[in-house]
Amino acid sequence: MITETDVLRLAQSHFPENTISWIEDLGTWVRHNFRVHFSDRKAVAYKFNVNSDWIDSSVHEYRVTEILEKNGLPISPVLVVDDSRQEIGHAFIVVEQGTGDRLDRLMRLKPDEEIKAMYRGVGQFYRRLHAIQGKESGAWMNDPEQLIDVSPTDYLFENEIVGGSGAALASKGVLNKLVHQRIVDVWQANLAYLKNHKPVMVHGSPFPWTIYLEKQGLDWQVTRIAGLGDTFWWDPAYDLTFLIEPPFTFMFDQWRIAFLQGYGVKPEVRRLMLYRLLQILCAVNNVYMQPKIEQSETWKQSALHAIPVLLKSLETTLK
Repeated sequence: MITETDVLRLAQSHFPENTISWIEDLGTWVRHNFRVHFSDRKAVAYKFNVNSDWIDSSVHEYRVTEILEKNGLPISPVLVVDDSRQEIGHAFIVVEQGTGDRLDRLMRLKPDEEIKAMYRGVGQFYRRLHAIQGKESGAWMNDPEQLIDVSPTDYLFENEIVGGSGAALASKGVLNKLVHQRIVDVWQANLAYLKNHKPVMVHGSPFPWTIYLEKQGLDWQVTRIAGLGDTFWWDPAYDLTFLIEPPFTFMFDQWRIAFLQGYGVKPEVRRLMLYRLLQILCAVNNVYMQPKIEQSETWKQSALHAIPVLLKSLETTLK
């Protein structure tokens, strides 16, 4: 267990010229996070990998920020990366506290016109992110040029559609077994189609709780994104599915339209529907580690009810 005393020791070592005011334990979301406040510099966030079963992404996140910065996208500067586990027994990364507020929080506070402006800004950001091209699709660890030799499409098909979330929901009775088989069949029939795309940098976790914005003049701008450990080279439509139909979020058409205005490219509906099926299975199975909200179960039921319509549309394209 990591304590504030542990973080104090590390911060004193990493920032010997600065005066620490206080340390804030932010709890665990993917990592155990602490915020260190100073009297003479910006706050910094310490993010520790405390789950020994998970592959550490500290260096990966640093490499992603390098790519984003090189392409003129906003980042939170990475100040320290340590995957040696010698200083504290856990790999960790230290980033400077960025500006902006989370999109999901802003959506609860701001009027409709402001939310539309936010989504235009989100669309503009992801248009620039998806302009960063990769050589081929694939996940990577610490070197963006060295890809894991597994197709992301095949991996998710086998581990979340056939097995993983799909199998778990079917075994629990949350998802009818016949419906599960139809999802498997329609995905299998579309594997070649899904693999036929231009590989770009994909956020991988473009949730309303990982996107930060602030208002600059009359416009809203994305100031940073979190969840960079999931970033890899793949199909931009995967991100778009989450941005147009965010999990655990009730969207309105005018917000979707504003996003697409900012994004500037019309997505392929067939791709969105296929990834939407994947998203529903994973979301209902709590893969995305979403924040606790009162309407989460209501959203899950609404999402499950959307599956038959998606399947009918996709099955029609195969006839």
